[in-house]
Amino acid sequence: MALQLDTVFVWVTDLDRSLDWYGALGLEPGPRHGPWQDMILDGGTRFALHQGDHPGGPSTSVPSFRVSDLDEEVSRLARVGIEPTDPAVTDTGAARFTTFTDPDGNQVQLLERPS
Repeated sequence: MALQLDTVFVWVTDLDRSLDWYGALGLEPGPRHGPWQDMILDGGTRFALHQGDHPGGPSTSVPSFRVSDLDEEVSRLARVGIEPTDPAVTDTGAARFTTFTDPDGNQVQLLERPS
C-alpha cells in the first residue's frame, strides 16, 4: 500500500497570534474546526494549526514550504519583522532553504528547488 501525506499539524499556544504569523508567511486560513485551523495550500497535503499542548512533548518535525524565489520571500518577510533563525541560506544543490521560528518555537522552512 502506498501512503500519501494528508495533514501536517503544528501545535500552537495562541491560535490568533499564530494565524497572524503564518499569514505573514503567506498562508491563508481555511475552515476552522474547534481548536484547529486549516491553512490553504496548493496540492493535496493539508497544513493545520492546533491550539493546545502537543501530545508528545516538543516536536521534531519541520514543515518546508516551497517558494519560487527564496531571496524575494526572505526580503518580504524581513519587511514585516520576520527574520530567519539563521540568516545564511543553505544550498544543497537539490534545494536552497532557510529556517524561521514561529511564535511558539516551531521551526518552519522556506525551500526553493532549482528550475
